[in-house]
Amino acid sequence: MGGRSTNNEALRAAQRERILSAAEQLLVTHGVERARLRDVSEAAGVSIGTVQHYFDTRDRLIAELFDWSNQRRLDAWLAAAPTGGDPWARLVALLDASLPEPLMWRSRVWIEFCAMARDDGLRAKLGRFYDAWRPPFRQVIEDGIAAGVFHPVAPVDDIVDLFVILGDGASVAVSLAAPGISAEQLQRVFLETAQAMLGVDRSVIDAGASPYPATVTGHPAVAPGARRRSVSGDGQSVMVRSDGPRSPVVPILVTEPPARQA
Repeated sequence: MGGRSTNNEALRAAQRERILSAAEQLLVTHGVERARLRDVSEAAGVSIGTVQHYFDTRDRLIAELFDWSNQRRLDAWLAAAPTGGDPWARLVALLDASLPEPLMWRSRVWIEFCAMARDDGLRAKLGRFYDAWRPPFRQVIEDGIAAGVFHPVAPVDDIVDLFVILGDGASVAVSLAAPGISAEQLQRVFLETAQAMLGVDRSVIDAGASPYPATVTGHPAVAPGARRRSVSGDGQSVMVRSDGPRSPVVPILVTEPPARQA
């Protein structure tokens, strides 16, 4: 009997996940207006009665989808960086994970939820997720200060809020496919901002405190004005541009020198 009960619970959990996943897909592709129970049942391949068994109303489905989707994003972000070790590497990992993959998908999910936050209940939920992002940033900054590698130029809480705002704003720009915006550019901006706001000495980065592959770690700064170039190797493109001599180390495989002045 115990085995049968466990199997039934696993089946119910899987079915619920299937429904929520289908609802999230509708949210991204068609907006919240298409997240009706009948639409969700068709997308999930289950009867509308099955959907109503787990979510008796559309409002309940949307509220639980909000929690489910954002908790998954938060859990993945929290798992991105270890709790110990080099503060700069941990901070870079957190900033990098602020651009979750698939980036366009996650960004559009987030922007839809922000749009729905006109509802008081959902707005309160959104606020709790914002609050959950602050402690990891604050902890790694305080660890970096204690280790003598971070020298903040502004109050720590202000820098934490800036990092949260950067991640939130990046999601909006990506979801709208804003011209000139790319994941590589956003990553560079994140790292340059972190280095400037935390007063991180170049030697800290050059010493190998980068989470990127060993072939990249410790690479000298790209010459100011070097142009971005995509590189095909393992099936992924890596691009970078440096606008100053203190630009932090980011994934660099090939760069082209600045054009000669006539």
